Amino acid sequence: MPISRYLMILGMLAITTQSYCQRFGYVNTDEIYKNLPEYQAAVAEIDNLINNWNREIKEKKMERSKLMQQFEIDAPLLTQELKNERLEEIRTIDQELREFQNNRFGYKGMLTIKKEQVIDPIVEKVFQATERVAKIKKVDFLFDVASDLSLPYVRPSKDYTDFVLEQLGVSIPKD
Repeated sequence: MPISRYLMILGMLAITTQSYCQRFGYVNTDEIYKNLPEYQAAVAEIDNLINNWNREIKEKKMERSKLMQQFEIDAPLLTQELKNERLEEIRTIDQELREFQNNRFGYKGMLTIKKEQVIDPIVEKVFQATERVAKIKKVDFLFDVASDLSLPYVRPSKDYTDFVLEQLGVSIPKD
């Protein structure tokens, strides 16, 4: 076999091997969200709701506690009918409290709905920006180092976080 044939086969193998190379990179979504003002505002809004709801729950629990203490003090002096009325009032507060907590924090409660309204669109926007960066930079796989995925070593030149932020219109001051 002439040498030119070997070179041609070797060249074809090199081209084939090169076309199958896959490019990898990573992003840090924690860093992206930290630098995204609209995400920070959404988180603050949700935190404010949670704090208000927790305050309401605390007030209801205090009300229940006061009623129970008063009941225990008054119990020896009350007729059975009055005892039953007061216990029913306490049970009603307990029920209202459970319903309130479930309505706010339960499955498909107000917290879940609010997160879907304010957080999910931002997450989708970050996902789309990440996808655009991957296409622009011709990266086959972009991993998120903020997830549970363990990457023991990552080359800083493979970090595309700043490019995603740039796609989102956020400028990061360089150190």
